[in-house]
Amino acid sequence: MKAVVLCGVFLLFVARHGSAATDPATTFARKCSSCHTFGQGVLVGPDLKGATDRHGRKWLTDWISSSDRVIQSGDPTANALFNKFKRQRMPDQSLSPGELSDLIDYLAAGGPEADARKKSRLADSATPAEIELGRMLFMGERAFARGGASCASCHRLDQTAGAGGTLGPDLSRAYARFQDNRMSSLLDRGCFPRVPYTSAKSPLTEQESFALRAFLRHTVKLTR
Repeated sequence: MKAVVLCGVFLLFVARHGSAATDPATTFARKCSSCHTFGQGVLVGPDLKGATDRHGRKWLTDWISSSDRVIQSGDPTANALFNKFKRQRMPDQSLSPGELSDLIDYLAAGGPEADARKKSRLADSATPAEIELGRMLFMGERAFARGGASCASCHRLDQTAGAGGTLGPDLSRAYARFQDNRMSSLLDRGCFPRVPYTSAKSPLTEQESFALRAFLRHTVKLTR
């Protein structure tokens, strides 16, 4: 009976929260990383570090959507790339306008290298805006990029005066117990029933993981 109830709870969470739009880090991992690196040199195609400096936004949008169409238009840059890489056409990418825009912004902001820098940050370096983002994610006021229910669906904090769920433990002292490295590892694994299936390495983006760690560290200060 207990298993049936938990299964029902999980399905309710998935139905209510669903999968949000794919975040650009996941788009890069799924659509780009098999042929391109970011700062690690040429793979099948060119290194994408600096791509937004080498090419305009419209050109990148057109190229990612259909490299063949840009090549056939006679564009000299496109044809130079085509010839340089043994006349192999990059497959067309079926990304929405929003996903394309987010991907280009992601590359311009430092792509996977910026993600790695964020992952190494300690929670005590967080800005008030990042702590507030963590609070919103925890309480469900902002959806996770890769879908799933909020932390407060299953957990609560001493300071929330009864708000939050009871399926999981109180997380008021979680940061004090685990600190940055272990907390980051736990968030990367995800937990039932917050996270639906995702092919991404982590159910959270680096920004979300950092913001949650920053918020949970902040709650320790408030409960002292």
